[in-house]
Amino acid sequence: MTKLFYSLFAVLILLAGCSDNNSTPKEETEQTEHKASQEETQKEIVNFINNDIAKVSAYETEANDELSTVSGDNYSSEDKLYDVLTNKVIPTYEKAVSEAKNIQVNSSELEPLKKQMEDATSTYYEALQLEKEALEKDNEELFGKSNAKAQEYLLMLKDYHEDMAKLAKKYDIDYQQGAE
Repeated sequence: MTKLFYSLFAVLILLAGCSDNNSTPKEETEQTEHKASQEETQKEIVNFINNDIAKVSAYETEANDELSTVSGDNYSSEDKLYDVLTNKVIPTYEKAVSEAKNIQVNSSELEPLKKQMEDATSTYYEALQLEKEALEKDNEELFGKSNAKAQEYLLMLKDYHEDMAKLAKKYDIDYQQGAE
């Protein structure tokens, strides 16, 4: 009986030594599924940045480029600023807000980032609306509120970029702020 025990023990050691992976078929399947899930999430994040957020960013850039033609060093009159703000900047920025709201995500990890982008674009849109109202009413207090909303937007955008950088790092994605 002892010889049989030692023989079985030797066979088990040999079998264990021949295996290059100590995981069971179930564990191997789980590892494969996890890797596939990671790759799907990684692809979704890249698509989110390069396509969805890029569309939002394109409208934001277009709106801000229009605004810069009549503000700062290019400011000439309130009438000109009001005209461009009302007829070009706000309608273009509405498209950015709409794009942000229409983004579809499957990954639960992208959901908060989508929400951050929605909130940020809505906040900047409010700043533009307040600026328009301030021009209509010639009201300094409304200009102040508009500027405060614009600052709030910048902080929200900063938080978004920080959170996106963390998520990108987790999924081994090269993310650079402003890449979208």
